[in-house]
Amino acid sequence: MREAPTNQQQRSRRWSKLYLASSVAGAAAGIAGAIWFTHLPPLTTHHVTVSLNSAATAPPVPLEGLSDLPKLIAAKDASQSWAIAGGALLQVGLARFSVPMLEHAIKRDPDNSVLHVALGEALALADKGLISDRAKAEFEFALRNDPNDLIARFYIGLWLLQNGKAKPALVKWVGLMRTVGSDQTWNDRLWMVMPAAAEEVGINQLTLQALCASGM
Repeated sequence: MREAPTNQQQRSRRWSKLYLASSVAGAAAGIAGAIWFTHLPPLTTHHVTVSLNSAATAPPVPLEGLSDLPKLIAAKDASQSWAIAGGALLQVGLARFSVPMLEHAIKRDPDNSVLHVALGEALALADKGLISDRAKAEFEFALRNDPNDLIARFYIGLWLLQNGKAKPALVKWVGLMRTVGSDQTWNDRLWMVMPAAAEEVGINQLTLQALCASGM
């Protein structure tokens, strides 16, 4: 007579374990996606106006965005018009619609790293911050041309974090933080992602701040 309650308790424990496991997995995916729900402006249309702290790194060339829309009327180069349209859509938060525009631009200018980085970011933003294999390939293309590409390094770091590689992700981001200096957009973006990686490797906030400040 007592076996039925015992079996029910065992089943209840199994369901509790399954629920806990699924909740943890869902929370991890949610953290990665929630980073991008704030709709911050894309890095590929941001103008870096401060001096970088590394002589080996040049400020990234921003993709044409809203401010360059007048050029679209006079553009003779087809790739430029597609890039401007794609950049404008990306800048106003319509990342998914910017993807085909940037793809057209790349077909006409396949070696342009700025376009590849922009497409990678558009794919990432359209997928709520998740770095797909396709987006990763775009960033890797840019890094083959320029290993110091700041935007590609940032998103490869995000891919590393999302794939259980918090330590190398943090190393990349701390290096970026030392490089970009006082640029507010970059500072804000990096501090959105670095604490999650630091927590995974057991580094507290004060230590992380010290790591970012050293060498600057």
